Amino acid sequence: MLVDLFCVQPYMRPHDYYTPEAFQHRVARYFSQADAMRQTHRPALIVFPEDIATFLLMAGHQDTLAGTHTMDAAFRAIGQKKFLALLGTMGRFQTLSMRRAFFTLGAAQVWRIWYTSMAELARQYHMTVVAGSALLPDNRWPYPTHQYQPKNSRIYNLSITIDPKGDIIYYTRKVNLVPTQEDQLDLTPGSLTDAQRIVFLPTTQIPLATAICYDGFCRPHTDQEPDFVNVLEALDRQGAKLVAQPSANPWWWNEPWPLERTGQSRLRSVQWDEEGSLAALQQCQNIEIIVNPQLQLEFLDLHFDGQSRILARHGAQVEILAASEFTRGPEADTVLHAVWDFSTT
Repeated sequence: MLVDLFCVQPYMRPHDYYTPEAFQHRVARYFSQADAMRQTHRPALIVFPEDIATFLLMAGHQDTLAGTHTMDAAFRAIGQKKFLALLGTMGRFQTLSMRRAFFTLGAAQVWRIWYTSMAELARQYHMTVVAGSALLPDNRWPYPTHQYQPKNSRIYNLSITIDPKGDIIYYTRKVNLVPTQEDQLDLTPGSLTDAQRIVFLPTTQIPLATAICYDGFCRPHTDQEPDFVNVLEALDRQGAKLVAQPSANPWWWNEPWPLERTGQSRLRSVQWDEEGSLAALQQCQNIEIIVNPQLQLEFLDLHFDGQSRILARHGAQVEILAASEFTRGPEADTVLHAVWDFSTT
């Protein structure tokens, strides 16, 4: 069966997050670009990058953020504005973590804008959407649902998949938290058994799964991660054929990687290829396609860049079906497209 695959590499700016309308307008551009390239009779999957919805915490706070110079300062300014509400959240959810309380307090706003935008566009363009991810607590209401309330104050890097009817058909929590980055945010790691891991792509019998960024790597970044899980290997054993890997790389792509092991000196881009999904896919028996979008963002002291790709496996050989050019700024904004026939492999 032929499937249209779309990999969204968005260049996001702060004003894309200040209002629900701005976020939906930005996201709609990518659906429109993808729709212009697809064959309407074919199933279509569009994949957005990791953390694309996390910064919806800034919605409604444009004036509050004026004059801040770091992301810590920006979120601290929002926290000061909502100090009493933060204290109430800490009491209600029985947490002493200000970071957890901050994400929990903003969770309903993030969810409402993120889910509403993605679901409406999934229905409009009749596509299945891996909607990237956001830092959120679990939902009090079981999926599928249009409602959201934080279940507790444990914060996950959470991804959802939405079908062409606008319903959530799949969700997953990131298992491996990136050292020096996510482990500093008081996040909770997911596990291979705490959520549904595989679902069929709607209208097909193609097993679809999501491995959020670092979960697409075949080895840990450091030697101090005894709990690292090879998620792609596990998904391959479960029979996944199509994997979305939403990513947001916080290190400079073409500069030396700061977590390099002693005796090695590689660019981040080289380390990504040698230890990430490109290498992991060569060892797979069932996974045929990995769609790996990268978030592009420059805001205050925060930086994300990289090269988005759609990878395909032919036996033990991996082909790059589509790849973005490496660039930064607005020129990095793109939608990759590939067509794959799952019936021939």
